[in-house]
Amino acid sequence: MFSVGLLAIAGVGAGSLYTPYPAQLVKALRDDPAQETTTHNEQTATVPEPPPPPQPEPLPVQSTMAPQPWQPSTSFTMAEIHLPPFPPALPERVEIGKFEHINEMERGININSHVNFTPGTTATEDRKLKRAYQVKVSLELLTPHAAQGDELLKANPELKKVLSAFDALMAQAKVSPWFHKLYLHKQNRIRHNACTLSRLLDRHNYYDTDTILEISAPNTDRKALWIQADMDVVSDGSDGDRLPDMPKKIKDSEYYQPSTSYKWRKRTKTPNPLLASWQERLKKYKEAKNQEGIKRAERIIGDLKIFSFLLAEYDPFIVVPLTVNDKGATGKEEEHLKQYRPTAGDYAVVIVGNKVYPAIVGDFGPKFKTGEASLRLCKTINSKANVNSRPVSHLGVSYIIFPGSKEEENGPIDYERLNKRCRELLEEMGGLGPDAEFVEMQDLLPQPKPEETEKKK
Repeated sequence: MFSVGLLAIAGVGAGSLYTPYPAQLVKALRDDPAQETTTHNEQTATVPEPPPPPQPEPLPVQSTMAPQPWQPSTSFTMAEIHLPPFPPALPERVEIGKFEHINEMERGININSHVNFTPGTTATEDRKLKRAYQVKVSLELLTPHAAQGDELLKANPELKKVLSAFDALMAQAKVSPWFHKLYLHKQNRIRHNACTLSRLLDRHNYYDTDTILEISAPNTDRKALWIQADMDVVSDGSDGDRLPDMPKKIKDSEYYQPSTSYKWRKRTKTPNPLLASWQERLKKYKEAKNQEGIKRAERIIGDLKIFSFLLAEYDPFIVVPLTVNDKGATGKEEEHLKQYRPTAGDYAVVIVGNKVYPAIVGDFGPKFKTGEASLRLCKTINSKANVNSRPVSHLGVSYIIFPGSKEEENGPIDYERLNKRCRELLEEMGGLGPDAEFVEMQDLLPQPKPEETEKKK
């Protein structure tokens, strides 16, 4: 009986192994702190625990205390550092050599300079790049519009008093296309030479033209071309008939031009005073095999043998830009411009203040420049004028040209005819006002004697 009971108890115990209770019991024993004191033998008898998952590093705590300087954990020594001495202070001005500010390179240019430094790479690499060290030139110019009507009074307030019909003339006036072409030539020249500051068209010569107007008198329909500009000095021309000798400095000059656009056939056998010097120059060109110089010298020598020219020192004439002599227009535009286009020998008057000076169109100059007159006319207007000093720097000079008014035959200026004809042409424009002063020009050179005159061929 006892054995049967014992067997029953053993069977119940064995069956309990397949229930959750033994596992709970094992877990409770495993979590018990008392198990930490078990012996090595007891630990080896238990099931090993898996390692705990890694925990993230804690974020550093911002300290409110001031940072402490770093202290080496061990002592050590460093070699003594020797710094180079500071460079001496730069001088306030250059002591040795010549210093020229860029403003002085081309007078009249306002320089607004700016230096900008940007990070690069190494000097070895940067020095290979053109853009690493460069100057960017940006020219900013105001382009003027053509003055009209009372705007001309800003240049010369006396104009209304000088010309009786000023208001009527201005009411009919139109801006000539040549004004815009003139400034187009100026702009193209500046664009072409912008990379060379020393060759730029300066402020004075850029702003040398206030207007170019086509004038048609309301009562007579007399056409005139009005150029408002400054006045520079021209000293060109030669004429063996009237002036058989000229100063040595002119004969030897590389810049003196022996001819003018207005010319006529020689009337005496007296050679041109510049002929011999140009023949010597031709020899030098041939020795140097300068083909361009040879062609130019041969052309000039041929003209000097046949023609006589105006003399800037003795004849009153003006120079007109080649722009107005350009015959590139066609059709109706050309027919219109033909009425106002000047030709060499046309009569003209020059107004400065209240004074009116008679002259002729004697030469044509650069396409980008206006306002030039002979030394004779310049000195009459301002006695201090010379080849290096202009008589009028402001734009107060009115050049009124009468197209189609030239004489049928070219020749030396007939001064009596010059004064009379210019007065008549002014009358066709409405006449002079009571405050105007007409300055008559006189001949300063003797005319060739009749016995020296050659028969016409």
